[in-house]
Amino acid sequence: MNCTARHRLPLGRALAGIGWALGAGTASLTLQTPVTAADMPPPPPPRQVLYDPDPAVCQPAPLQSSFQQQLLPWADQPAAVQARLRQVQLEMLHATLQRCVSKGLLSPEAASSLEQNLAQGGPEPIQPSGARP
Repeated sequence: MNCTARHRLPLGRALAGIGWALGAGTASLTLQTPVTAADMPPPPPPRQVLYDPDPAVCQPAPLQSSFQQQLLPWADQPAAVQARLRQVQLEMLHATLQRCVSKGLLSPEAASSLEQNLAQGGPEPIQPSGARP
C-alpha cells in the first residue's frame, strides 16, 4: 500500500466533515443580527474651537506688531501676492478685534482705529533680515 492510499479518508467521512463545517458556518451567520444605522448611537456633535483672546494680546501694539510679522515671510513676493495676503490678514485681525471688544479687553474706538491704520498700510512694513534698504 502506497503512502497516499494510507492517508486518504473514505469519501463518506470527508463529505460528512465538509457538511458539518458548512452547517456550522451557516448557523453562525444566522445567529448574528445585522446592525442597522438606526441601532447605532448618534455621532457626537462637532467640536467648535474658539480661542479666547488673552488680555496681553488685545493691546494695539502687540496686534500691530504681530500683523506686520505675519506678513514678513512673504516680503519678497510680488505686490499682488502681498496685497492678497494683507487682505486675508486683515480679515483675521477683524475677527480678533471683534473678540477683544466683545470680551471688554479693547475699546471699540481703539479697535476701529487700529483696523483702519493697518488697512491703509499702517507704518512701514518690517524688512526681512538681510534685506537691503
